[in-house]
Amino acid sequence: VVVQWVGPGPVQQQRLPWALLLLTLAAITSWSLSVISLYHILTLKAEVAGLRAELGRRREEQRSMSVQQQDRATAQAEILYEVLFKSSCDVMIGRDCVLYVLSLPSIFSPSVLQPCLQMMANSKKETTFQDEHTVIPWQVGLRRGTALEESNNTILVKEEGFYFVYSQVYYTDKTFAMGHFVIRRKQNVVGDELQEVILFRCIQTMNPIFPYNTCYTAGVVKLEVGDRVELLIPRQSANVSLDGDSTFLGAIKLV
Repeated sequence: VVVQWVGPGPVQQQRLPWALLLLTLAAITSWSLSVISLYHILTLKAEVAGLRAELGRRREEQRSMSVQQQDRATAQAEILYEVLFKSSCDVMIGRDCVLYVLSLPSIFSPSVLQPCLQMMANSKKETTFQDEHTVIPWQVGLRRGTALEESNNTILVKEEGFYFVYSQVYYTDKTFAMGHFVIRRKQNVVGDELQEVILFRCIQTMNPIFPYNTCYTAGVVKLEVGDRVELLIPRQSANVSLDGDSTFLGAIKLV
């Protein structure tokens, strides 16, 4: 038996280059896909890093804003304290006072001088009665500017604007409850408006054994030229202290 080896035929010789070409294309395609995937991964990592940085920046901004808001609230509280308790007014009857107050729209602007008027109870006089109300005799204690003036036991408004109005009465009455209200007497009335408007009410319970109590009320109101601000006690005979440091009525022009 004679065995003779026969090489690949023409068809097999043609298939071999095609197989190599396909393998080469597959390798190139796989490498290209790997490069593209790596590029996308790097891009995503860069975007994630950018988002983290942006998130950190916004958190820092929020923290900074929170601190600024706290500082602003503290500054406003300090300003209000200065307005109510540490005004550098000259406590002399008939003399002007210098009151440093910051106006509300420009709370952080430099200090400006605000018109003010404070009336204190006059211990040299007695209370009077008016339409079933007790009227306290007043005297000018603090005053600056021309926006406000005392007139007939009331505060007369000479300049239109927003005012901080405050009042306090020291009661020594044994009635179970005492109080007062601050009214605005309008100069100009339109339509069905009331000429007298109650701005603030104040009421306190009284101890029949130790009848000593103060009642304080305050707020911001808009007043027009010619308006009057008055304090009345809805009792025909109310026992109150007429010391100027315990019973007073005043207003500060804000804007």
